[in-house]
Amino acid sequence: MFHAKLICSDGDCADTFEAWGTLEELEVLACDCGCTLEVLSWDEAEAGDGRAELQLVR
Repeated sequence: MFHAKLICSDGDCADTFEAWGTLEELEVLACDCGCTLEVLSWDEAEAGDGRAELQLVR
């Protein structure tokens, strides 16, 4: 399980996110605008409930 900070890959979208999940889950997350999310940083987190969680930061 990992905790990651992500940003939308669309230069016109300023959304940033925090997410918890496996690397495979983090790689396929998408922004509400439909673009992919780029990982800015990640670190190991305690095991969660086995599903990815995404939270909008701004």
